[in-house]
Amino acid sequence: MTVAIPPRPVPVTVGATMLLGSALALIVTWAMGVDAVDNNGGRVFFVVLWGFLAWAAYGGSGWVRGAVVAVFVVTVLGFVNAPSFDGAVRALPTGDVISKILALASLPMLWSTPARRWFAATKESRHQGE
Repeated sequence: MTVAIPPRPVPVTVGATMLLGSALALIVTWAMGVDAVDNNGGRVFFVVLWGFLAWAAYGGSGWVRGAVVAVFVVTVLGFVNAPSFDGAVRALPTGDVISKILALASLPMLWSTPARRWFAATKESRHQGE
């Protein structure tokens, strides 16, 4: 017996789109030369990370919410451990600022009641299908 997955709620679609927008912001600011990126590997990592998280959220993986929170916790710890908190925040490239704002804005969407219910129903359906 399988549990039917309800239609994807709008907050999940919007939240996943914001995460994808984070990856696109990094790509565009990098390609247009807005950001002088010292670490291309780091930029590629975050493009892939935000893109993967967007795909996973759109597909119904509720763990994405925790992963986005973890990225912000690590970012804040990096700021706190920097020689100057203000200097570390000001040193962020434009693409990073835009991508982090979009990712942060996705959290209320992904933690909304309809999204939580849908993630739970998707998880239940996957477990029933095994």
